[in-house]
Amino acid sequence: MSQTAPRAGSPARTKAPRRASARSLAAAPELAELPGLPAAPEAAPAAEPAPQPVAAPRRRIPVLALVESLAMAIGAVAVAGVLGLELAAPTADDRVIPGVRLGGRDVGGLTAGELPTVAEEAVLAALDRKLVLAAPGVEVETTARALGAVPAPETAIAAALRVGRSGDLLTDLRARDRALRGEIDLSVGFRFKEDEALARLLALAPEVERPSLPTRFDMENRRVLPAQRGTRLSAYDSLSTVAVGLASGAERIDLVTLPGPEVQDPWASLAEGLDIGTVIAAFETPYSTEANYADRAYNLKIGAAPLDGYVLLPGATMSFNQVVGDRTGEAGFRYAPGIADGETIDTVGGGICQISSTLYGAAFFAGLDLVHSRPHSRPSAYVDMGLDSTVVYGHVDMKLRNPFDFPVVFHTRVAAGKVRVEVLGARKVYDEVAFERQVQEVLPFNTIVRSDSSLASGAETVSQRGMRGFKVVRSRKLYKERDVVKTESWDLFYPPTTEIVRRGTNPRGARPDGKKLPPLRDPARELRIVQ
Repeated sequence: MSQTAPRAGSPARTKAPRRASARSLAAAPELAELPGLPAAPEAAPAAEPAPQPVAAPRRRIPVLALVESLAMAIGAVAVAGVLGLELAAPTADDRVIPGVRLGGRDVGGLTAGELPTVAEEAVLAALDRKLVLAAPGVEVETTARALGAVPAPETAIAAALRVGRSGDLLTDLRARDRALRGEIDLSVGFRFKEDEALARLLALAPEVERPSLPTRFDMENRRVLPAQRGTRLSAYDSLSTVAVGLASGAERIDLVTLPGPEVQDPWASLAEGLDIGTVIAAFETPYSTEANYADRAYNLKIGAAPLDGYVLLPGATMSFNQVVGDRTGEAGFRYAPGIADGETIDTVGGGICQISSTLYGAAFFAGLDLVHSRPHSRPSAYVDMGLDSTVVYGHVDMKLRNPFDFPVVFHTRVAAGKVRVEVLGARKVYDEVAFERQVQEVLPFNTIVRSDSSLASGAETVSQRGMRGFKVVRSRKLYKERDVVKTESWDLFYPPTTEIVRRGTNPRGARPDGKKLPPLRDPARELRIVQ
């Protein structure tokens, strides 16, 4: 009686050979006689068998299903026999099937004894491979080593030896095919201490987290930036994500973040409809970039900063002193040349009047209401007489009002020897704005002489230049479609500036260098400026 062949995948009761052969197929007459299979080789003629009693009828198994199942099993065994595959569990002498890669390195054909060396090299290289930790809006480059990972290649070695040896014939055949196509690249193994990894993640938090920001203005591109909710790192949740990512060999790991705190947003209600795309007016004044004027230039930047992005709502009035604040050392201001009691002296916040004057010029040509201003005690070198506006905290202020039906925003910039102020808004209200200056009277200046013991006897030098005084009428004309729709005039007075001469009283004192002072710009000419 012929033996029944065991089903694929079931354990054999006796030790059977690992390779199937044509002989084994021929030895199973039941299989050889099935339709569609080659017949077994003819054997020597045998004696005709004796008649057998008729057996009782049995339930028939569908022939087609049986043929298909047996054909699949026989085909798989035959393919395995042709390819010379061993499908048993790996032993110490087994080799990794061809095509398998470990951390990008080909380990096909290596034995269990050869694998550890290559695996160690692969895992050490992987420790320093670039790893990206990602959070919303930010990516931080690091490495597995920087996160406290250490090599653990044992799992990867065992996995490499198991490829193609699951014990399921069809599964193993597919795995070996994928390996030959280069589709199996096993991750190297890592492990790390949670405490150390957590500490390193927390150290990365400042690079990953983003603060919550209110509605703000991109002045350079003249657009409104909506409020932005920040993010903060969830370190404990991210720890699990990093562990999984390292185990899988991922080159990018998404950290777990939570929404940041909400912040006060005073302009949130305006942000959607606020338009700052139009430069309604702009005004510039020069400043010295020489080293001896560095403190004055610093004061200009400190004073301009609070005005940058300031929103003046329709009908609202702004105070320069309230916006900029007191000019003190605690506020960051430095000593620099300024005017006090008609004389040039070093004072805290020296130069701040250039900021107020530049803002005043921009407001003048924008058509804003000039609620309150006062000119300097003398014409300034950086701005035309009549367009200046002095300020003294607690005493003299400058106030501007927005007469338009839309908000305006100030944009200030102090750089490269220029102070610039822009008035931004939805549109220009006036086609042109004209500044006109008429000098009504010129007043002479006085000269006083002061003794100076540091100078040689009889030597003289000018410590403050005298300047004539002026009575001026300033006018502003606002145009629409070439017609003047509004005219405003102001009477301004610039008192004469006393010239101060220092005369030496010391026989051994220093003598002046004798250099002539540069001529002063004549502010008395008639002037008209149009924007």
